[in-house]
Amino acid sequence: MKKYVFLIICLALISFVFAKPPNKKESIIRIEVPYHDIVYQLQDRFHLSVIDAQDYHIDAYADAKMINRLKNAGYKITVLVDDYTKVNEKLPQAIHTYQQVCSTMVALSQQYPSITKLETLGFSILNRAILIMKVTDNPLVEENEPEVRLVGAHHGNEKISTEITLSFLKYLLENFSFPQITHLVNNTEIWICPILNVDGHVANVRYNNAGVDINRDYGYMWQAGEGSPGPWSQPEPRLILKHSQNNQIVMEYEYHSTAAYVNYLWDHHPQDPPDSTYFAQISQEYADSTYGSSTTRLNKINGYDWYYVRGSAQDALFGVWGGIGTTIETSYPTVQAKVDSICIANRRALLAMITRASWGISGIVQDSLTSQPLFAMIQFTLPKRWTVYTDNAVGDFHKMVAPGNYTFIVSANGYQSKAFNVTVTVNGVVDVDVELAPDTNNNYAVQKLIWVRRDRPDMAYVTTTMDGLGTPDLVYYSLGPGGTIVLEADPPIKNFTGNDFTVVEGDFTAENYSVSVSNDWRGAWFSCGSGSGTTQFDLATASMDSAKYIRIIDAGGSSTSDPYAGFDLDGIWYRQQQACICEDFSSPQAQLKVFSIHPNPAQTFVNIKYHIVNTKNQTLKIFDIQGKVIKEIELMPNTQNVVWDTRGNLGSLVPSGIYFCVINTSSGSFKQKILINR
Repeated sequence: MKKYVFLIICLALISFVFAKPPNKKESIIRIEVPYHDIVYQLQDRFHLSVIDAQDYHIDAYADAKMINRLKNAGYKITVLVDDYTKVNEKLPQAIHTYQQVCSTMVALSQQYPSITKLETLGFSILNRAILIMKVTDNPLVEENEPEVRLVGAHHGNEKISTEITLSFLKYLLENFSFPQITHLVNNTEIWICPILNVDGHVANVRYNNAGVDINRDYGYMWQAGEGSPGPWSQPEPRLILKHSQNNQIVMEYEYHSTAAYVNYLWDHHPQDPPDSTYFAQISQEYADSTYGSSTTRLNKINGYDWYYVRGSAQDALFGVWGGIGTTIETSYPTVQAKVDSICIANRRALLAMITRASWGISGIVQDSLTSQPLFAMIQFTLPKRWTVYTDNAVGDFHKMVAPGNYTFIVSANGYQSKAFNVTVTVNGVVDVDVELAPDTNNNYAVQKLIWVRRDRPDMAYVTTTMDGLGTPDLVYYSLGPGGTIVLEADPPIKNFTGNDFTVVEGDFTAENYSVSVSNDWRGAWFSCGSGSGTTQFDLATASMDSAKYIRIIDAGGSSTSDPYAGFDLDGIWYRQQQACICEDFSSPQAQLKVFSIHPNPAQTFVNIKYHIVNTKNQTLKIFDIQGKVIKEIELMPNTQNVVWDTRGNLGSLVPSGIYFCVINTSSGSFKQKILINR
């Protein structure tokens, strides 16, 4: 049976071997510029396919039409390579063809069946199989282990990327008896895909068969350009999307060959994510491991500082799922000795970095009654770090962080959330076993992001996409003028009598937006109407019995220079049973003129300022993360300030963690989050 399966795979591999994607002649050109930042203007104006951006020149791909446009605009152009598809003709014979890569992977899976699992991610436009191999000690079983993914040949003409990944795969298997390799394989799930863009690899072109640069097609901060008609529009990125949904990838390296960099997040924007200091550190460690000749040595660089890319693979892995994506750019070798040295240098770096995949914070999230694994959201609040998720099959999560103290919240739909405080030591890992109790209040929140678009990469980001997910808590994501976000409700939203879900505005300024729903994230989309500020919606408006995906589009018209511009998404509430939503988030918040908490985070005392008009029966309650009231304060008439000493009703200091301050008035409920850090 196994031999028959391999035969079917091999037949699929060669079925379209002689077909080639459509190709127009493109050159590699050098554009002289007075300073580096001209690259951003060129990208915006000409949608240029940039290869490298230095202080006084920019290298890019361009056809004859683009070259004429640039010359007419006054730029001095030098053609470095007349037809880049012919460059690889000079490469050593040992560079593997697509057919040879497939044959090698099949042979390796047969030779090492106890530690490998060969899978077909899917098929290209020309129906070529895209292979990926899982290397681990129990390849047929999903285990509580961090998952690492290596991807070669996003760009089909960058053949060294395939050699690096294939060489590393062979090294792991052939040297499994070495203690270091045994440890890696026994404690990590390593996925290796030597050729993602198989059609481009065969035709020796940058693009896939549709003429799209697939490293501009991913769904995080996507923007039309370089052939991509929409986020996740191409089969290759969609297969990575599916693989990432089924496997919580902790770390990924994507290999390219246009320069000599370890390129770390973000690609799309100059504002660094909260984890950026750690990213820079581990990128430097990777670069340091490539010591040797100028052929192998790499330098770390921030992606946007080099030049910006919208819709890249590394931004999507981190922005959507929280895994650390890094792009490795190596030199372009022309002799076999240089190919070998580049592969060896990157092997050294990978062996060091994959060891780090298990450092940080790990855990398993289960149902407290049945011990069944849960899909859960892990939100890091103090210090703020990017959200990660558990693996569906096992319920395990892994967050790579630097040594230090961390507060995080574990939440799963239909369960009561829990907060944890842990200390991570140098080279250490903290294991946290989490049991969540069912939530009798039946509150659900949308936790998953599919794709997002926000224009103006030059504008500062003050909010982050992860702040628009999970339980509404007055920490929000600003969509920007005309921005779009597509989210997944898991489980789907059901249609009951009356309103079915509430889109929550994060601040006190009502902004306009439209809402559509679907059961396919690609559409067709069905309108639920428009909202202004916090608004409840009814699926009956869209003639839907249930909806898995929600699309929110800002109405536009707000200031393009304001970092808080656009609708401020705090979250989406819904229920799985017929009932009214327990908290009235659509109450008229204009009645609350002032509601501020300082300091926040706090250690011992919290000053709560408020100014409420036209209300009576004012009360203030402090809730813990499980929704239990731990403090009640009566708000006296004509007062606008109270001090909470961070003690509960019984007089004891409350522990560090997340708390919610709620003011109940006759006109509605108003909530602010408080962080206590002792």
